[in-house]
Amino acid sequence: MSYNINVNFPQPAFGSGITIEDFMKIIKNNQGNIVPFIPVKESETINSYWMSYEDYSELDEVFCQRDTEGRLNKSRKYLSEFIEEHAVVYICKLTEDDIVKGKKYKKGSKFRVDSNTRALNWESGGSDKIPKDVLVIEFSYESFDRIRKCYNTFDSISATEVNQEKFYGIITGMFNYEPSSKKIKKGQIITALNMASNCFYPETYTSQVISAEVIPGQTFNFIEEIKALDQLITIDSNWNQCWVCASFMSFKKYGINNEKLIEGLQRLDKKKSNTMPDVYDGITTIIEEWKENIVFPEKGTRFSQFQDLVSWCLYYIDKWMDDKTVKRIGNEWKKTAKKYKDDKVTNLNKIYNIDTVYSMI
Repeated sequence: MSYNINVNFPQPAFGSGITIEDFMKIIKNNQGNIVPFIPVKESETINSYWMSYEDYSELDEVFCQRDTEGRLNKSRKYLSEFIEEHAVVYICKLTEDDIVKGKKYKKGSKFRVDSNTRALNWESGGSDKIPKDVLVIEFSYESFDRIRKCYNTFDSISATEVNQEKFYGIITGMFNYEPSSKKIKKGQIITALNMASNCFYPETYTSQVISAEVIPGQTFNFIEEIKALDQLITIDSNWNQCWVCASFMSFKKYGINNEKLIEGLQRLDKKKSNTMPDVYDGITTIIEEWKENIVFPEKGTRFSQFQDLVSWCLYYIDKWMDDKTVKRIGNEWKKTAKKYKDDKVTNLNKIYNIDTVYSMI
C-alpha cells in the first residue's frame, strides 16, 4: 500500500519581510551559535566555462607552484592514460593589478592553480590522448596573497614534502647554512637523517615516523656531516636515501675529513665502479648492487627493509676503509647499522693513533 502526502509550505510573500532563508535548515556549531549560509553562487567569485586546450596551454603556472617536473616524474604512470576527469581544471583570475616576485600583473591575468602536472604531461606527449577542450572552474580574487591561499587548498602536499620544506628553513635559519646541492636544499634527506638518528641516538630517537618536531635536533646532531655531504655531491640524482644515510653515519664514524672515506663517497657520487678485479672493492660492490639489484631486488624505505639496506652499505664501506674485499658475505652485516655508533670510539683511536702515542710515553 502506498500513500501520497501533499505538504504545502507557505510561500514568502513579496514585501512581507520573509525570505527563503527563513525556511532553510538551521545548523548550529559546538557553541550553539547558528552557522549562517552565504550566497556563494551570487558572489560571482566562482565561475565555470569551457576553454580550448590551446588557450589553456598558454596560461602561466601559479607563482607558488612547487616542482612540477619532480611531480610529473612521480605521476607519469597514472597520467599516461587520459580519463575524462583529467579535463576538469582550476584557474585563478586577478580582479586587481598586483605584483609578485617583482613582476606586475594586470587585472584579468589568469593562472593555472591546479592541473599543472597534467599540463606538462600533455605538452610533453606523456598521455595517450589530449582533451580538445578543458572544463574550467575559475576563481576570481583581488590579490596574489588570496591566490596563494587558493593554491594551498589544492596542493595537498604530503607530510614528507612539508617536512622537507621545514628542513630547509631550519638549516638556513637556525644554522645559517645555505646548501649548494639540490638534494640538501630541497630537504630530500630527512628519511636518511631519521634513520641515522635512530641508529646513533637510540635513546632519543625511536620513532620510524618522521615528525617536524624532531628535525631541528636531528639536524643539530648531524650538521657537520650534512655540510660535508653537501660539498661532495655533484650529481644529485645518484644519491638515494640509503647512500645518504650511510654517508652521514660513516662521516660520523671516520670523520668528515677522512681522505679515504671522501674518495669512496666521491666514487658513489659519480657511480664510478672498478669492475676489473675478480673480487670487487667495497664501493664498487655498492654501486653494482644498485645497478643490478641482485641482493636487494626491492630497495624501499620501509623501516625494517631500509635498515637492512643501510647496514649492508655500511658493511661494505667499512671493507673499503680497511682495503679488504669479500668473496662471500654471511649474516654478520645485518646488525651493522645498530652497532655503528659503538665502533666510533675504536675508530677514533685509529684516527689519532692513540696506541702509538701510548707506546711513546
